[in-house]
Amino acid sequence: MTSVVLSRFAPDIVGSMMGDAVRKAMPEPNWHEAYNQWTKNLAQTVMFVVIFTGAGATSSLVSSGRAQLLAVRPVSRASQPLAALVARIAVLASASVAGMAVVWAATFGFYRKAPVAPLAEATATWFACACFFLAVTVAMSSLTGSTLAAAGIGVGSLLLTMIGSAFEPIAENSPAGLLTLPSSFAEGKTVGAAAIAVPFATSLALMVLVVVLGAKSFARREL
Repeated sequence: MTSVVLSRFAPDIVGSMMGDAVRKAMPEPNWHEAYNQWTKNLAQTVMFVVIFTGAGATSSLVSSGRAQLLAVRPVSRASQPLAALVARIAVLASASVAGMAVVWAATFGFYRKAPVAPLAEATATWFACACFFLAVTVAMSSLTGSTLAAAGIGVGSLLLTMIGSAFEPIAENSPAGLLTLPSSFAEGKTVGAAAIAVPFATSLALMVLVVVLGAKSFARREL
């Protein structure tokens, strides 16, 4: 909601502070700006929240005693990090859909034009990117047993991926491409199939790899 309000009134606020000449030089607000602001909020704020929620995935299981309780039951210890990841992905999916619906409704209310497809595509690609970093953080929580270490690795991997997204060869052939796709969709740009498929495929492969490593490490750890 705030992303839409900000996109609508930012030019007026800037104009009131810097004069009419600056206001007239700025483009008129439109639904592209609202969707762009939404993707920026997701990338710059929500992504860090996602990482921090994943950082305590397994350490909280151990500290609360739930891991020890499950250890005496016929439940695979390796499945515990997987269950924690799936639960967080489910919450993230529902929150993403709810947030997207609110943004669409607010955008339509302000601009009387709010195509669903660009917003859905931008949100879906961000969701895929968030799932990747959530998987990395949950896996690091399983490997290190430390919430702080997992959060640090998660944030570090995000920052490195952001740097990599500035280089076209890296963005086209790695999860870094998922960081740039949401803004492209929000702006209504046409994106080639390869530019979507390759970052998705590499992200999925790396997700599976780190989650399996994390689950196996957790299964061998002393509780």
